[in-house]
This record gives sequence, structure tokens and C-alpha cells, in this order.
Amino acid sequence: MKKFSKILIELSKWDRCKVPIYNACASGKRIPIIKTLLSSICINECKYCALRRGRVAPRERWNINKLVDITLKLWKRGLIEGLFLSSSVYSDPEVVVEDEIEVARMLRERGFTGYIHLRLMPATPKFLIWEAAEVADRIGVNLESMDPSIFYDIAPDKGDYRLDLLDVLEECYSIWRELGGRRNVLRAGVDTQVIIGVGETDETTIRATYDLISRFKLKRIYYSPFEPVPNTPLEKRPQCPQYRATLLYQIFFLIRDYGFKLEEILPLLDDHGMLPPVGDIKKEYAKKNPDLYPVDLKNASREEILRVPGIGPRLADKIINLRESGRLSKYELVSIMGLKRAKSVMKYVVL
Repeated sequence: MKKFSKILIELSKWDRCKVPIYNACASGKRIPIIKTLLSSICINECKYCALRRGRVAPRERWNINKLVDITLKLWKRGLIEGLFLSSSVYSDPEVVVEDEIEVARMLRERGFTGYIHLRLMPATPKFLIWEAAEVADRIGVNLESMDPSIFYDIAPDKGDYRLDLLDVLEECYSIWRELGGRRNVLRAGVDTQVIIGVGETDETTIRATYDLISRFKLKRIYYSPFEPVPNTPLEKRPQCPQYRATLLYQIFFLIRDYGFKLEEILPLLDDHGMLPPVGDIKKEYAKKNPDLYPVDLKNASREEILRVPGIGPRLADKIINLRESGRLSKYELVSIMGLKRAKSVMKYVVL
């Protein structure tokens, strides 16, 4: 069992939220969780995946009771605070999701109050999405690509992009919107994952990101850089550089948390619809918009303050509070953000 569980945990990287037991980021905190697949047996032939049906790969499946026992044991010992559970498609999607829900339900019935994140399957029916929402803190389904034409090429068995993926996300959002504010349901909201570096442009990804956040209020989009896998149809495709994912994550947070509009972001793209290979996209925005700086912190709106490189939502609120109390000064800026950051910020602001 030890060897078998290790295989499933290691293979979980092909449904990426990072690594098996790792520190997940949540509201600025690091939370240790276990991440695993329910099964590595798959009936699909996704062209990028190490677990595609036609490829030789370790094929294992958790015993549900064993997975519940191990999760509870790790949780009670304080080694983890949650579980991220996904799976290959080893049967009808309904069967796979029912098994995932059973794991979560058994954990809750045995007193588990930690974080549970369930990755639903394409074409999950509405009644199962509701059942998942009753026991999980976060749910979602992988879109695989922001470009539907690329999705159909690389994941030919995963159904209709609109009906089997976007409609599932929409139902997840509807449940969160209806119940999340009144009950302890989907506290961490809805998410999805896409692979980048398989032919799409950053412009396509950014436009879709903006649309998904606007329509479904997604809490996270995971951008997984393509990695060629031997003995798959895409084995000769070059690996996607990590910086592309890093920049797209920055764009995601600028849209979700900083209120950036699409028309502010698109001018950052080159003639090929790609972001420049820079370390800080917000500094690039400032470079492209010199007329917006320096920002007068004594009079600027929250939106204007959030355009300052080095200032995020929490710091912006602290600055506004200092301003309202008449205590805004260089000394106070250093006290709330540290000397190094304050020196950087002062390049873009006046007091």
C-alpha cells in the first residue's frame, strides 16, 4: 500500500496545483495539504498526459477507506490542514465524482474540519456538483486550455467545451453565489486549471481569464506550463518557460484583486499577442504609462494607489487609513512596508 499510495501522489502532478504534500497559498498564508489522485487508471487519450490510456504508466487506485484513514491520521497529527483530491477518468465521470464525494463525506462524518478541494470531472451532472459543494471548501473542473480549438485537439475525449466544462464551472459558481454567503459552503470558492504553451497566445489566455473572473468570480486559475512527456503525441513540443506562468499569475491577481481592466492589460502585449519576459508586470505597466505617475498618495483613489508597483490591496487600505487619520508620512510608509519596499515605492509616488 505504501508503494501504491506514493505512485498516486507522485502522479498527481499531472493535475497541477503543485506537489503532493505542500504549502498551499491561501489569503497570504501557507497551508500544508495532501494532494493525490484517486486513481491513475484513465480511459482518455489526452495528448499531453503521462496517464493517457495508450501509454505505459503505473496504474493504481486508492481504497477509499484507506485514503480517508491516512488523511485523518495526518490531519490529527497536525501534518496537514487539508486534502486536494483529483483523479484520472477511470470510469464514467459520474462514478469518479461520486467516489471523490464519498471520500469527502466520510472525512466530514468522522470529524474532519480541514480544507477539502475536489476536482470535478467534465460533464459532472448538476446534482453531483451540489453534493460536492456540501462537503468541499473548493470545487472546480479543468478547462485544459483557454482556446476551445486547442482543447479539442489536445483533449479529444473530454467532451464539449461549452456543455461539459463551462457549464460545470457555471453551476459551481451558481451554487457558491446562492449558498456561499449564507452557509459554510464553498468557503474557498471555485477554480479551474489550464495548460499553457501548447499553441495559444497570452492574449487568448488573458481575455479568457478576464471573462472567467467576471462571469464566475473564480478564486484561482492554475496555469500549468506544458512539459513534454515521452511516448505521447506532444513529446517533441518544446517545454513552456516558467516565466509565462508567473506572468499570467500576476495578470490574474491584477484583474481579481487590483481591479485592472482588460484595456489596461492588453497594451502590454507584443505584436504576437505575448507578454514581455519581465519579472514584474506591474512595473512594466508603470513603464508603459508614465503619465499616471507619480501618484499623489494624499489625494489618490484606492484604484490609483493600487497601480503603484509594490502596493497591494492590504497596503493600499493601510495607506488610506493613515491618510484619513492624518498620519501619512514617509516614516509611516516605512513602518508599514519596510525600508526596502518603501524605497522602491517612492519612485512612483509623492506625499
